[in-house]
Amino acid sequence: YSSVKTDNLSLYFILGVITFIVTTWLLTYTFFFSIFCNKIDLCLNFLPWLMAGIFLAESIAGLLFYYRKGKFTTLFISRSIAKNLDSHARKIKNRSDSFILGFFSGILELIFTLPLYIISTIELMKFNFSIRPILIVLYIIISIAPLFIIRALFRHDYNLAKIERIRVHIKPFVRVAICVGFL
Repeated sequence: YSSVKTDNLSLYFILGVITFIVTTWLLTYTFFFSIFCNKIDLCLNFLPWLMAGIFLAESIAGLLFYYRKGKFTTLFISRSIAKNLDSHARKIKNRSDSFILGFFSGILELIFTLPLYIISTIELMKFNFSIRPILIVLYIIISIAPLFIIRALFRHDYNLAKIERIRVHIKPFVRVAICVGFL
């Protein structure tokens, strides 16, 4: 592909990721809102302990398993799934294909992101209703910022090899940041 077409398709990939995040977050919010009816203070006593345990497990998993061992940025997903994603990425011909790949790529991250959706939903219920949309938009922006950073690098004449070297260089930081963030 030309760099113009790749740039265009990457935007639709990111739009697919955003759509997945918004959809998943809204489903999570609707589920927990319907259970607690906006009165999170009535929540069961075990919920904070359950979430603390989940986040502890996520921090350890993020540190040890988010990236596979090696000098590349290979993620925790199985090799067969990674090959399938790579195969689909190579076959992308139009914007809708790129959007769908972005949307479904979020499913693989749910093991790490679903607890974040749950805790943000529970905490969001403690805020005034009028401030909630602002916090939701902020959460989405933070979630997709890395994708826009990679896109910006590509648009500023960084080729994929340079971007991969940057990703490899910051891999230890990302691993620690995931661990500390979940803690």
